[in-house]
Amino acid sequence: MSTASQIIRKLAGQSLCQAFSIWGVAAAMFVGQAATAAPIALYDSINGSTVFDSDGANNSTWLANQFNTDAASYDLNSVVLNFSTAPLGTIAVDIYSNNVDQPGAPLGTLTNPGSFGAGSNTFSASGIPTLASANSFWVVLKGIGASSVNWLYTIDTPTGVGSSMNTNFSTNAGASWAGLSSTQPYMMTVNATAASAVPEIDPASFGSALSLVLGSLAIVERRRRIQG
Repeated sequence: MSTASQIIRKLAGQSLCQAFSIWGVAAAMFVGQAATAAPIALYDSINGSTVFDSDGANNSTWLANQFNTDAASYDLNSVVLNFSTAPLGTIAVDIYSNNVDQPGAPLGTLTNPGSFGAGSNTFSASGIPTLASANSFWVVLKGIGASSVNWLYTIDTPTGVGSSMNTNFSTNAGASWAGLSSTQPYMMTVNATAASAVPEIDPASFGSALSLVLGSLAIVERRRRIQG
């Protein structure tokens, strides 16, 4: 038996006041279904962008690309980076805070994919603190040991509410940073979910709930007249 049928059967045996109370709970259930936030591409310079060239990262030369948050705070889901070839050796991708348009303090390390290849490589996020609203952050690519990797970049403008064109590099393993470009962002996608979504009423769900309310109240009223 469907949830709607169960509600109608329940209402048929109630007074009008009790029926309204039951439907208050039911309406909250329908509206609540629309309150869950969906993941979004907070920043995307991969889809729809054209490869221009690449820069190399290793254990001393680190590359960084900035992204932003808007009025919402976000939980990071994953970061996708585009490489020209599969990395040689072990690499790491970290999330950093912002310090005057340069990477500040490390916030955590992303989990590497099971295997690497040329093109898109997805790094999953686990244990990264919630990204505060109206802030800037950095994705930092680095090599471990005698490893190296080439990160592709584009001249196209990134999309998403977290869009930024700023890139940085370090030649001393993050001891200091310098601006690299504000017109050639590295190719990456930052996937995240708003940490606290504002509930919205789904028109389809609300319409269904309203139809059930009116129909069920008609049943209750007819029963009341027959018994009266």
